[in-house]
Amino acid sequence: MAEKAIVLPFSINSFGRVTDTTEMSKIWADRVRSVIGTALRERVMLPDFGTDIPSSVFETTEEADSQIQTEVIRAFNEQLSALTLDEVSSTFDEFTGVMNVDITYALPNDEVVNTSIGLVSIAGTAPVYEELQ
Repeated sequence: MAEKAIVLPFSINSFGRVTDTTEMSKIWADRVRSVIGTALRERVMLPDFGTDIPSSVFETTEEADSQIQTEVIRAFNEQLSALTLDEVSSTFDEFTGVMNVDITYALPNDEVVNTSIGLVSIAGTAPVYEELQ
């Protein structure tokens, strides 16, 4: 029997039921986003779940990039061990202040998937509204 999971973001379909999927790439992409997007100690009953990526928004672009890569590798080793991490790359858009992190990994069935996550950076010397002008 195929694995079934609730689709994130949570939604209700036209029949009034919770939307779910059996598509493995969607199920695992949601799990990756859940782990990467959760700060350590954010979940009271699972304090080791997640990453320390939120603290990287206070760093310079180079330091943030290094910290994010380290945290993604740690998350895959400790919390997403069923997946095989292939590559972590990031780009920073200075105008929007968003660092896009692309994560390429192989699912347990060897299908290769790419998941993108955008992180807003607040690092800088001037307030955000002044830096954008």
